Amino acid sequence: MTRYRRYFPIPWRCSKMCIFLIGSFCFLGIYLFFIPMTFNYFAVLAKIKVKENAVLSLMERFAYPVKGYNKPETAKENISVRSNVSSFRQYLLNRKVGGRTVNVAPFASELNDTQPFRFVINERDKCNEKTPFLILLIATKAVEKQHREAIRKTWGNESVIPGIKVVRLFMLGVNNKEQNEALLRESSQYHDIIQQDFLDTYKNLTLKTLMGLKWVATYCGVANFVMKTDTDVFVNTEYLIQRLLKPLMPPSQYYFTGYLVRNAQPHRNNDSKWYVPKEVYSAEHYPDFCSGTGYVFSGNLAAKIVNASLKVKYIYLEDIYVAHCLDQEGIDMVPPPYNYLFNIYKVPFSPCTYNRLITSHGIYPNEQITYWETLQNNKHMCGQ
Repeated sequence: MTRYRRYFPIPWRCSKMCIFLIGSFCFLGIYLFFIPMTFNYFAVLAKIKVKENAVLSLMERFAYPVKGYNKPETAKENISVRSNVSSFRQYLLNRKVGGRTVNVAPFASELNDTQPFRFVINERDKCNEKTPFLILLIATKAVEKQHREAIRKTWGNESVIPGIKVVRLFMLGVNNKEQNEALLRESSQYHDIIQQDFLDTYKNLTLKTLMGLKWVATYCGVANFVMKTDTDVFVNTEYLIQRLLKPLMPPSQYYFTGYLVRNAQPHRNNDSKWYVPKEVYSAEHYPDFCSGTGYVFSGNLAAKIVNASLKVKYIYLEDIYVAHCLDQEGIDMVPPPYNYLFNIYKVPFSPCTYNRLITSHGIYPNEQITYWETLQNNKHMCGQ
């Protein structure tokens, strides 16, 4: 060996250097190829985990948050509102794509969709015969049957003004099986209920309103005007139609009015019914909005609001959410002609007072009937 080193010192040293360089290049190539893949693998896992947690959070808010997961075709099926998080997690982790089981969660496009819900009860044909002048969208709950009966007999009567087509729709989410079966019977009798398969809770009021707006946009986009209100509100539909809306005919392109609230601040106290944490809404003031107790808008705005909802972050305060959707579309609300027309409190009753307003809030079913009948019998005594 000494002899070979003596006669071939330079080639031997070159060989060792070549071996070293080749090994170094191989190691560097392996490092550069596998390390990014490893980081990418963990990044993908992290994204899937975030999406899964987001979906499970939605599962706690909604009854059926993702298309294809235990959604009933009709309310006659057993609609369960139990929060089956464990079974839902298995659904997420064992979805079949192209016939193969893959371990992935649902997708952001599904989570951001404010309308992934299906109609359990629908009234597709309400606008087939004649274009409605006014659609009444009334938010209600299953237990409020007496409220609905009172409204049907009073200001929500679809024949309240001869020659003027009014459409009345009560909006609900799902509850337990017994309540939903009762709603089916009520719907078959009156044909004035629409219901989607989200859980009917206070924090899903935005979903309830969007359901009504989507119904208008889909089945009755030619309606002249729409009013969204609640079952504990007295609505003087005669004054609304004859004094406020008829003079606007033909309706302006985009009209939206109600009890206008300006410079309102979010409630940061978590004991408040309207609590909104900063991570949900960070601004110090809400945009101008019309109280959800009763607002009126031109029918062509329904589709605009629904389309805007695909781009606006969800907030459970439905009147503020609608204001954000209008702001997204660059549409301004307008104050009513008189401040006393829309009221968010209970106005003491007298026929002449109620003859000149549109809404009064906090009304019980028996009061709806008493107030309406008294108003009808005495309104001729009140000056216009």
